[in-house]
Amino acid sequence: KQAGNLGLWKTVPKFDAARGMKFLTYAAPAIRNAMMDMVRDAFNAFEQRMVMEDKDGICYQRVSLDDVLPGEEQLRRIEAIADPYAMQPQSIMEEQESRRELYDGLKRLTQREQTYLLYRYGFTDGEEHPLIGTAIYFHLTKGRAKKTEEQAMDNLWLELPWWFI
Repeated sequence: KQAGNLGLWKTVPKFDAARGMKFLTYAAPAIRNAMMDMVRDAFNAFEQRMVMEDKDGICYQRVSLDDVLPGEEQLRRIEAIADPYAMQPQSIMEEQESRRELYDGLKRLTQREQTYLLYRYGFTDGEEHPLIGTAIYFHLTKGRAKKTEEQAMDNLWLELPWWFI
């Protein structure tokens, strides 16, 4: 495709030398815009495809560019683009082992201490709760909640396998 050439051809008749502008200065944005439009259109063509639906007729479905690539090209792209947020296998194993040891330690605490720590540090709902919020949740004073937490943490620390290292 010659998108740049087409952009140039569209610019030639519109150019006016009497304005004192160089042709290159006038034509460069038009060429760049024509090329960007072609790239944008090509990207949209890959990103969407028509899908027939039973009752509503035609609709568009978003498609990943990886779905369009042939198998070998897709594998090369996957290898070339590293996920910066992906954890290394060793880190994953260490985290799983630590979590397993933590839950084993929690099982050795009293039910009250387990419930308190699981809620306070977000194991039940994925959200860590502040001390005062935890105190209100368990109908405790702030001082009593702090004392309960300290005792539970001390007991948990003694149950974890790495405390003696």
